[in-house]
Amino acid sequence: MGTGDESDGWSDWEEKTIMDESLRPPTHVATAAMTTPPWVLLECDAYIATNHGNATTATSRTRSGHPIEVSFWAAPPPRVSYMCVHCPGLDPHKFAAEPTIIATEADLVLLRLALGPRDDSFKTSRQDYFIYHASSTAPKLSLIPPPVLLDNRFIDKQVGILRCLDDGTYIVAALCSAFKRGDLDYVLHLYRSGADAWTCHPLSIHGLVFDPSFSHVTSKVITVGGEAGTMGWVDINDGILFCDLLRDTAELRYLPLPPPLEHKDDMIVGCPGPLRDFALVQGRIKYIEMQVHVRPGSTINGTYASQGWVAATWSAPPTNPWKQGWRHDCQISASHLAVDHNTMNFELLPKLGTPQQTLERLHVGLPKLSLHSDDIVCFMAKVDLWDDQNAWVLAVDMKNKRLKDVAEFGAGRTLGISSAYISTRISDYLPTAPGLKGNLKRRGVMLTVPSHKKQTRVVLSNPSWKGGDQQNSGTSMDDKEDNMDLDLDMFFG
Repeated sequence: MGTGDESDGWSDWEEKTIMDESLRPPTHVATAAMTTPPWVLLECDAYIATNHGNATTATSRTRSGHPIEVSFWAAPPPRVSYMCVHCPGLDPHKFAAEPTIIATEADLVLLRLALGPRDDSFKTSRQDYFIYHASSTAPKLSLIPPPVLLDNRFIDKQVGILRCLDDGTYIVAALCSAFKRGDLDYVLHLYRSGADAWTCHPLSIHGLVFDPSFSHVTSKVITVGGEAGTMGWVDINDGILFCDLLRDTAELRYLPLPPPLEHKDDMIVGCPGPLRDFALVQGRIKYIEMQVHVRPGSTINGTYASQGWVAATWSAPPTNPWKQGWRHDCQISASHLAVDHNTMNFELLPKLGTPQQTLERLHVGLPKLSLHSDDIVCFMAKVDLWDDQNAWVLAVDMKNKRLKDVAEFGAGRTLGISSAYISTRISDYLPTAPGLKGNLKRRGVMLTVPSHKKQTRVVLSNPSWKGGDQQNSGTSMDDKEDNMDLDLDMFFG
């Protein structure tokens, strides 16, 4: 990693971000037969780039008139894909923060960026919101009006996208607490494609919940869809609030979560956010929960020695889940996770004893459900919880209890094991390899350090995409899946 400040010249930054030759993928990858991955892990924060155009690039203008270009760089899981934002003619230091991916659904991505002083990154009224519409022919980028909220803040985790199948339109929806009215009252903010402004709709769960201490804090939004246009706002501690956006009258419905895994004395107890995930997978609402166990007496200075972990999955039907409830699907522990001849790229992990000991001693969290396979889950892993450089993504087959694949992940923008990337199907709509020919060498990217780190500008070397023999193994989450539809030599040639 190199550092720089506002006095640095861009040519100096480029010199500091020359690609490490050791990070090149195998040369035979370019000759492999590849197709676009049906889903990817996508970094939540985009990179600010000098010029990263390719066939996925879409253009628009900010409210202040600056041109903007957005491009995607897809890789098959467990590798992490990313997005680049380029504003031609604009000093990259004029970005208040990294552009952020707020939500994705089908071929749509909601992106937020802020130009100006750092404080503007916290003000909804000073931010620009764009919808990226993926297409195999001509991707589009559309500026949409900013939401108008009383507290001038828009919480990303409250926002989701509904793709309306009838006419190709979409709805962006945010369910926010009406703090002045009570914990059971909410306001549904809606933006319909083509509209000039957002609309607001008061909602309540009075009569649905009878616990006077009830509080719902949304951590994730899932899109169920269907004729009613159902969306769910998930509180990872308690349950899901559902709302049908395409009904004449919007009403909230509540589904409690299944009982948590049994607590043990050596379990890490804290915010469950990095240890749970929800998604719609193969027509069912899927839920995963983890427990992380620590070696007794090892907790010191905010870190600890890992002594294994457990993960379990549940699922429920998207239609009337209140009637059928949650179904417990499977459960695994690190100590029982098999590493065999079918495990790809295990050599990328540090050696902490036997394979089973390595999997137990690693700090593991951030489970992400595969959107293509019902049995695959990707986890982030670190040796040191607070290491801001070295991390890995583990692809685990929950049903067969085995580690399937490993990929490196550059954790320079990740605090501990926390939200760093999301699962999305956007890759299934991106252009294919024939449209990506050209010199796409990754020249380095500039970003703003998150608030938990020293407030300075830094330049990162390119995110690591180390992996194994893609031609032979496929490095995909499902044995039936193919690899990504990109000639990787183009990235580094």
